[in-house]
Amino acid sequence: MLKFKTRILAGIAAVSLTAVTVAAMAQMPPDGPQGRAPSPEQIARFEQMRAKHQAELHDKLKITSSQEAGWKLFLDKTRPAPMDPAARPSKDEWAKLSTPERLDKKLDLMRKREAFAEQRVAATKEFYATLSPEQQKTFDAEFAKMERHRWEHMRHGERKGPPHDGKPAPDGAAAK
Repeated sequence: MLKFKTRILAGIAAVSLTAVTVAAMAQMPPDGPQGRAPSPEQIARFEQMRAKHQAELHDKLKITSSQEAGWKLFLDKTRPAPMDPAARPSKDEWAKLSTPERLDKKLDLMRKREAFAEQRVAATKEFYATLSPEQQKTFDAEFAKMERHRWEHMRHGERKGPPHDGKPAPDGAAAK
């Protein structure tokens, strides 16, 4: 009889913990930890930085006149998709959705991001094939640098992740 009661209590505790976890996850805002979209000033600053980095990469790769059309096509195909405010429900609309509806919306957004990522990968491979071996080495080095920068940026933000170079984080960096 004592084992039966213990099992019942353990089951109730497990169900309660699951319910609390699901309720907490259901209340998370749809647009991440900040809960807001970037301002027009932030978007303009991002576009300015992007143009600067593109110009630097163009110069480092020493793009020839015969490669210029491929370069422009590569930039067009890898341009970040414009933010569509209608793609994400507002916080009020999000709160009205049931958990299955919310999960379906998240899955739909993930599928759109995946399709865009596949398009970018294909465009990068297509452009990469037009580069000379020396240009490919430069492109590889610049891309690796960009990825390391992205990981460092994410490590100092909300999301944490291992550095891309496999080296352990400096003392105190993991405690942030």
